[in-house]
Amino acid sequence: MAKLADPNRREDILKAAREVFKQSGYAKAHVAEIAQRAGVAKGTVYLYFESKQAMLDALCDRYQEMIADALLPTLQNPDPRAAIKEAVHAALAVASRERDLLELLDLRLGLAAGGAAIENPRGQKILRRFFRERVASGDIQDYDPVIASELTAGFVQWISKLCLLWRDLDISRYEDTAVRMLQQALLSKNSSNGGSL
Repeated sequence: MAKLADPNRREDILKAAREVFKQSGYAKAHVAEIAQRAGVAKGTVYLYFESKQAMLDALCDRYQEMIADALLPTLQNPDPRAAIKEAVHAALAVASRERDLLELLDLRLGLAAGGAAIENPRGQKILRRFFRERVASGDIQDYDPVIASELTAGFVQWISKLCLLWRDLDISRYEDTAVRMLQQALLSKNSSNGGSL
């Protein structure tokens, strides 16, 4: 009878991988070091992850789930102006708090074959639903929900990388301007003007 994988052990390995990637950098990290930090044999790591790349992918997926979890409640706000503001703030707060995971996501993008974009499927689904519903209600201008969600997510992700990875900038200054730009570009004349920036 096959032994079932222990989810706690998988978590220990991922936690160790995150620490080693943060300390040594992805390129210099070794599976043996990750195993030692997790308190398991090197072979045990391979029972849970087929490679160092698989650990990177799992950590990036976790970051994208954090973004999706942060977006979901904010985009349910009935005031579209407030929903946009809260969603941008929530996404940038996750990026600020989880900077090392944002860095890994940026690295994974560079490692992707042909520089292919790596999207957040759950986050995109949440954004597309927001755009579909708000376009239908007349709160948001008549944009294609798929394109609008991709452009919005890309814009916020670019701000995260610019402020947190590429340069050391005050993300709150960018956040305020991004919110105003998105509100101006997205909101229809009929949408609520209540609430301040």
